Amino acid sequence: MPLEKENLKTMRKLLYVLLTLLSSASAYSQMLFSENLTMKIDSTKTLQGMILPVLNFKTEKENVLTFINTANLNLLINHNKVINIINKFEFATYGNKVLVSGGYVHAEYRYLLRPTFEVYPYIEAQWAESRGMKHKVSTGLQSRYRLLNTDTSLMFAAMCLFFEYEKWQYPAPDNIVATYAYSRSIKTHLSLSYRLQSAEKWELITTVIYQTKPDSTFKKPRYGGAIDLKYDITPTVGIRGIYRLIYDTAPIVPVRKDYNIVEVGLNISF
Repeated sequence: MPLEKENLKTMRKLLYVLLTLLSSASAYSQMLFSENLTMKIDSTKTLQGMILPVLNFKTEKENVLTFINTANLNLLINHNKVINIINKFEFATYGNKVLVSGGYVHAEYRYLLRPTFEVYPYIEAQWAESRGMKHKVSTGLQSRYRLLNTDTSLMFAAMCLFFEYEKWQYPAPDNIVATYAYSRSIKTHLSLSYRLQSAEKWELITTVIYQTKPDSTFKKPRYGGAIDLKYDITPTVGIRGIYRLIYDTAPIVPVRKDYNIVEVGLNISF
């Protein structure tokens, strides 16, 4: 019995550390990496995905409240159609001051034309108040082709044509003429994703993305890279660490061109 209590205390400490890391390290940008969450879909399950709500409240010099919700839901229809919904929301306050407010909603309807090829329209919305992005809305038509499929490896190439609308707030004190900057444009998207399953418990997923306007292929592009590493403790519970890098060569407001995201937390799948 003492040993069981000690193990329980250790697991509680591990859970607390993971939730703390998750609540303090997440962030948002103007590029999503939906491929990293939908690389492989189980055709035997009608409903599947991942969900992770986190609520953290602390009393320091001021009350600190953090709420995070991450969800990835896949609805399989007739074995060749999938509705994917990906959502993330983060809100943090220190007293009456909002420290972080951001999130996104992404929805897509995938249609498998052949075992190796699928097309799907999508729509998504993002906001990141802490970075100055009031909102971004995009919609388009994407296609994905499977290049490799073995017991341990999976690789996809994707291309997309989409419309993007952005509204950013100028950072002070650079705001001289206008409060906000707007962007409306048609863009192309190219990506390559690779998944490696190792020793049954380890999973590695990487994605590289290249986005630009069709009339300026090599001018003012936006690059992205993603790495997900997951270790399964049980078939439904694991630990996931992610890294995201977005580099915008021509942001519409004077913000840093590179943007980095690191997250570590529990992964609960069903």
